[in-house]
Amino acid sequence: SRRVASGALRHFLDRGALTADGLLSLGWHGPHAATLQAYSGPASPYWAAKAFVALLAPASDPLWTATEEPAPSEAGDRVLALPAPGLLVQATRADGVVRLHNHGSDHVRPHEGECAARDDPHYGRLAYSTHTGPTSPGNTADNHLAVVVDGVASVRRRIRPLGAGHGDGWGWAASWHRPVFGSGPPMVPGLRVDSVTVARGRYEVRVHRVVGAPPGARVTLTGWATRALRSELLGLYGWDEPAGPDGPDEVRAPAGTAYEPWVRLPRLSAAAGGTGVFVALASLSAEPLPLASAVREVVLSGGEVLVRWADGSRTTVGFEPRVRHEGAAVDRPPASSSHAGRA
Repeated sequence: SRRVASGALRHFLDRGALTADGLLSLGWHGPHAATLQAYSGPASPYWAAKAFVALLAPASDPLWTATEEPAPSEAGDRVLALPAPGLLVQATRADGVVRLHNHGSDHVRPHEGECAARDDPHYGRLAYSTHTGPTSPGNTADNHLAVVVDGVASVRRRIRPLGAGHGDGWGWAASWHRPVFGSGPPMVPGLRVDSVTVARGRYEVRVHRVVGAPPGARVTLTGWATRALRSELLGLYGWDEPAGPDGPDEVRAPAGTAYEPWVRLPRLSAAAGGTGVFVALASLSAEPLPLASAVREVVLSGGEVLVRWADGSRTTVGFEPRVRHEGAAVDRPPASSSHAGRA
């Protein structure tokens, strides 16, 4: 707790988060209008006062007297699954990046319907990190799988967790959602997206099964939005061939993020119709990673995706979900509403 508190304080003070009046600005590392939410206002910075409840601890409390210890992410690479909220945490010590893969957190209350107009970048993305921010609603969405029908891209609103687990140095989390559209019919009957993320080291295997896509539909997948770090995205199965020799398509987000004034993000695309499976390898790192040589092959068989890694290990992903790596299985019974079976 002491390390988290002092680290957070240093992080913002060192990056100019305070205004000349000594107050927090409407932004992250200073003012950034594109980051704000609809309800942000002059009193929003005072939400930070909640963090100062720690000052109520007496002077003799270990929070003040204990020697500060390294944070878990500073002790080594780590993957931690949190099944209850449907989250997967992936940390790498070399670059200090902590990633959170989101398969359970949304901004839809139980009694509310799903409306694309209320899409919130701070809740609906597939992943977030300590070094990147989500792009603004007016820019291309980062870390997002969209189904494109009649030229309209879907958003991810209510997220239904399917499970999460971890083993030695790896972990997974899964969910499903119904794509929602901002114009035309709000939903396409029967259209569903099942998503599984497998984290290992700095690598992220992203597996998506699109069920019930109408003829002529397409799917797109984006990666991390940044210029300061290396964001890479490699299509492994189901995606179109790269547009050029440099890999996937790359798009700009001119409004930037809370971390950078403008950013780039990689994007894959493919035709979709009926049921289709799409597998990609993503990474966010301070140094370039050889994605093309990390995975030997991907095989789809019997409704499962088999990933053979270059180091000889194997990861098998089923949509029940059932995820296995190097013979160590992490299982969860299928949900009653899941679409299990042969893809």
